[in-house]
Amino acid sequence: MNNVKTTERLTRKERSLIWRRFYNSYGVAGGYDVLSAPNFVWGLEPLFEKYYDNDKKCEELLKHYEFFNTENIFGSLIYGIVTAMEEQKALGNNIDDEMIRSTKLSLMGPMAGIGDALNPGLIIPLLLSIAITLSNGGSLLGVVFYAVAYNAVVITISKLLFENGYRLGMDAISTLIGEKATRIKDSLMLLGTVIMGGISANYISINLGVSVPSGNDLVSLQSILDGVFPKLLPLLLVLGCWQLMSRKNISVVKMIFILMIGVFVLALCGILG
Repeated sequence: MNNVKTTERLTRKERSLIWRRFYNSYGVAGGYDVLSAPNFVWGLEPLFEKYYDNDKKCEELLKHYEFFNTENIFGSLIYGIVTAMEEQKALGNNIDDEMIRSTKLSLMGPMAGIGDALNPGLIIPLLLSIAITLSNGGSLLGVVFYAVAYNAVVITISKLLFENGYRLGMDAISTLIGEKATRIKDSLMLLGTVIMGGISANYISINLGVSVPSGNDLVSLQSILDGVFPKLLPLLLVLGCWQLMSRKNISVVKMIFILMIGVFVLALCGILG
């Protein structure tokens, strides 16, 4: 049994402590060579404290001080799986260090892909669209709603995934790598794209101040565009921003300044109404 101090399994309270450490410490400390490895080390410390003496605990913790990087919310599943594997190893089951290490490394990419598609691509835009609606007229309700709702959603997801990862252990791996993970990621990215399109169509408004002659009258160019292709200009603006940010590596802050200057110049020239 590896001379462990106890053969008891982790209690719900102990698992909750491990999860809170993982969740709260992500991004607090790290380095370019190991990224969020300190997060992993600090999260597992209560587990090793339960099963090993001080020297053995330090030895086991140092094994996790290696490169690790994934999306934190949905990456909680990895924390749960590794917690279960470390517990089983301490209790003398057929789990070795290389198996734990390879599990961590193999799941980093799939969970990062799923998390990056769901969190900024779906959860944040969806909640922000509700918050923007609630903020009409300068109300602070939208700010309060987003702050409370976002934290409630991501904390719940993180905790549930950790517990499911712990419960499933290595059985969860087959679902998270290979073709299934790719399908999940692509589906979530498509869903996020549809939501972003809906938000763009509803909340981005561009009105041209240019008119074109039609017989003896002047007709607004904006009304012509709306008759042919409603919301064409917001669509072109979104696609243009996306092209600049993805192809030219322009940051969000720079993009905001570009838009501010562009709107000011076009309005000054009378092109925007």
